[in-house]
Amino acid sequence: MTDKIDIVVSWLDDSDPEWQADFNRARKSENLLMKKNSANNASRFRDYDTFRYWFRAIEKNASWLNKIYLVTYGHYPKWLNLNNPKLVLVKHQDFIPEKYLPTFSSVTIAMNLHRIKGLSENFVYFNDDMFLINPTKSTDFFKNGVPCDMLTLIPCATYEELDHIHINNMNLISRKFSKKEILKRNLSKMINFKTSIPYLGTTLLQLPYPTISYIMHFHLATPLNKSIYETLWEEYFEEFNQASLYKFRDIRGIDDWFIRLYSLCIGNFVPKNMYKFGQFYKLNKKSDIEKIINSRKKIVCLNDNETLENIELEEIAQKVRIELDKKFPHSSSFEVDFE
Repeated sequence: MTDKIDIVVSWLDDSDPEWQADFNRARKSENLLMKKNSANNASRFRDYDTFRYWFRAIEKNASWLNKIYLVTYGHYPKWLNLNNPKLVLVKHQDFIPEKYLPTFSSVTIAMNLHRIKGLSENFVYFNDDMFLINPTKSTDFFKNGVPCDMLTLIPCATYEELDHIHINNMNLISRKFSKKEILKRNLSKMINFKTSIPYLGTTLLQLPYPTISYIMHFHLATPLNKSIYETLWEEYFEEFNQASLYKFRDIRGIDDWFIRLYSLCIGNFVPKNMYKFGQFYKLNKKSDIEKIINSRKKIVCLNDNETLENIELEEIAQKVRIELDKKFPHSSSFEVDFE
């Protein structure tokens, strides 16, 4: 299965009564406060009814696709065509060990993806807010089974609770690799004008320091190797087990970005200019949406914005749906035709 590329996408219906009951029970048990700028604010769980456009974009712009594994709490959209031969519905209980369930942490879900039955060695992990807005090739994600990615050094900074998890990731990386070792393996991949622009400067500025403080993560669809998961679960069982035991994201642990970081540090990547490839956009202004969705980037992440009020959020979400419907007006084979 090394020549096949699957897609894994996680999706949540936050209006599902069963999920809400389980969520509120767990939140009460953990004394969890859904505050802004936390690792578990409300934006982590909202759905804006744009998922059908995710499928339309995939069908139109990812002809290389083998199968889509849709990971959910147990529910799925009413319009979803479960008979599509390229679709596999995967419930948490189908692949996540029982001791980690129920879970309301995307970390637990993402760190156990390798357990999905039938998943190919090479797969791309999407969140449901990451849209392929233009045609892609398999070589945008993998070349000869190696993930296409970008290793960029940046200063360490913390803006919200979630950043503490990223620091935990880097601490674990530093225990395994020296800066000298990482540079010896990857310097030619990190510093070149084809794949490093416009972040080359940040990497160069970090080179004189004795240690690596932070590696930039691009919040876009991530190409991953299942075998790397298996290796890391064996080598870092204590850390992976603890991270999966948390019912919600927890700043005391690591997260699934560690898997990507490790892959970069051992040189398991083909250099790719991620800046040209995709764009992360935190939903902020209605006036920006049309331009972003119709850009020349191949993928965009339309990320929720927890700082906006509900009325403003709904106005922006409606604008997103309008522009996505213009971009992808035709139903995909993953949708049931109700007419």
